[in-house]
Amino acid sequence: MIPPSVLLASESPRRRELLGRLGIDFKVETAPVEELTAAADPRSVPLLNAAAKAAAVAERHPAAVVIGADTVICLNGRIIGKPCDLEEARRTLLELSGVTHEVITGVALICRNRGLEKVWSEISRVTFKPLSPERVDEYLRLVHVLDKAGSYALQEHGALIVDRVEGDPDNIVGLPLGRLRRELANLN
Repeated sequence: MIPPSVLLASESPRRRELLGRLGIDFKVETAPVEELTAAADPRSVPLLNAAAKAAAVAERHPAAVVIGADTVICLNGRIIGKPCDLEEARRTLLELSGVTHEVITGVALICRNRGLEKVWSEISRVTFKPLSPERVDEYLRLVHVLDKAGSYALQEHGALIVDRVEGDPDNIVGLPLGRLRRELANLN
């Protein structure tokens, strides 16, 4: 039996890099999807977005295993998205200063020909160090944050701002590799 092709339904360079670490052959294919930014239950937003991304690509490639993913930052039940400018990023980092927030990644695996549709989420917790305005400005000089939910990237100078991580660090970057590896292995 010929193994199905694997498609990543995400343009995120971080997700491409993470999936590449699994040592599987994959291609990137995306489809236009209007992403949700809010819902009655904020934890459902990344699940719904991941499923929508994967489903849109799976419609065009029914024999492929399609991986969709979406990551959100959640603080006190509120989703913190990507900042629109550096001033918003600065405000966000100061709001996260000294507190713990959740990073929730929704993942969807869809293969139409196999009748496969699996959707799950992974939650990690990140606690920021108490941050001075000067530390925030230093971080913003070092890291391009405008394309990052929560205005930060754990993998880019995270030690400047992050005190501790609970859960899968790969999840915080954008793809929970441990669970994804197990799910993909179960397909064969």
